[in-house]
Amino acid sequence: MKTEKHPNDDAVIPEEEDSKPPARRPRRKAALKSEELIAGMTEVDDPDDVKKPPAKKPRRKKGALKSEEPTDDGAASEIEDSAPIPVDAMVNVMEFLPPRSLYNIALTCKSLREMVTTKMVVQCALIHGGHAKKTMEELYNMMSTHSIHVPSPLRLLRLANGKRCEFCNNKSVNSLYSGLNIAAFSCWDCLAKGDDPVTRAWKTTWSRYWRNPVYRAIFDHPRVAFRDKSKGKFLWIKDRLDAKGNKFGPIVRWKDIDDMANSSDGRNATAAAKTAGYPLRTTAVDALTNPEWIDRYLTDTLGAPPKEDYSEFIEAYTNITERARRVAKEKAEIKRDKRAKQEEKRKSTTDKFVADLTSLIDEPLREKVMEKSSSSVYRTFVTPLVEDLTSPYLRAVSSIKKNTPAELAKQINAL
Repeated sequence: MKTEKHPNDDAVIPEEEDSKPPARRPRRKAALKSEELIAGMTEVDDPDDVKKPPAKKPRRKKGALKSEEPTDDGAASEIEDSAPIPVDAMVNVMEFLPPRSLYNIALTCKSLREMVTTKMVVQCALIHGGHAKKTMEELYNMMSTHSIHVPSPLRLLRLANGKRCEFCNNKSVNSLYSGLNIAAFSCWDCLAKGDDPVTRAWKTTWSRYWRNPVYRAIFDHPRVAFRDKSKGKFLWIKDRLDAKGNKFGPIVRWKDIDDMANSSDGRNATAAAKTAGYPLRTTAVDALTNPEWIDRYLTDTLGAPPKEDYSEFIEAYTNITERARRVAKEKAEIKRDKRAKQEEKRKSTTDKFVADLTSLIDEPLREKVMEKSSSSVYRTFVTPLVEDLTSPYLRAVSSIKKNTPAELAKQINAL
């Protein structure tokens, strides 16, 4: 089939009508708002009247603490205007702290460290008891005889909290051992062994000890601290210093015994003893019975502290001892009452458990199976099965649940 050709098919189409421009995309609202804002800024004559966008909050650096974040002026002024805690109030708070808490506060800053006093340390150690109280009791025995260097308040606080040997720092030492008389935490290995021992034996089997009575007079002096053993008298070897550079430990060292006996006063005492025929005669010799020359040697030559320096510790100990006993008695009563309440609660729980279990047992077997033993120390029930089933719950009352009696009764009734 042949189609007819239209007359307009050969007509030439102009280029303008052939290529039309694409339709424009509608503009976004954000662009329109920015244009309106720019147009409004051009109409304002004063640039200060233009509203500025809010400043962005500075971002916190990675790993920074909250305290390092920038704060506004109001918060900073509030921190600056806050009043510090009064010194008297801080001292009153520190007096009632346990030794470990007081030690942690003393390590906080220098001002708090200077607030620690001897009375404060002795009070907290005696009242709270434990190893700190035992340490203060051992120190009192040595301080009352003036045989050690006067410890500073911080030194007392370290001794009250001591748990390790302060020479090797390896072995555990909870308190000052009785009879050592060194006023320091030392393990048995550091005491007389190792490369740098703390004490050394001055043997009483030496001839000069038996021939010269002055040596016995020196060892009988109360300010000469030593540990008396079968091998001899163990004395402090050398002076030792703490972190502040102060001496601690006994005043008389091992080598001071011979130096004291060979001094001018010691030789005079030896000559007086030989003239009097000591020890063959029982006549008292003033040079041996009167220890003034030993006190003078300790003060002038060895630099021993005066006896007045020991009064602060001794007075604090004697004044707080009665109060510490009263507090210890009150604590013991509270502990005893608490133990009695726990035992009463435990007994009521076990009685209820046995009563509930008995009520669930079948009537023909109830009296025979639940018969209690006459020896309540070792057994509770006569029947071995009931004893084996109930003994774990009677020992640990907390393991008894609500359905425990029903479960045990079911096992007993099944037999």
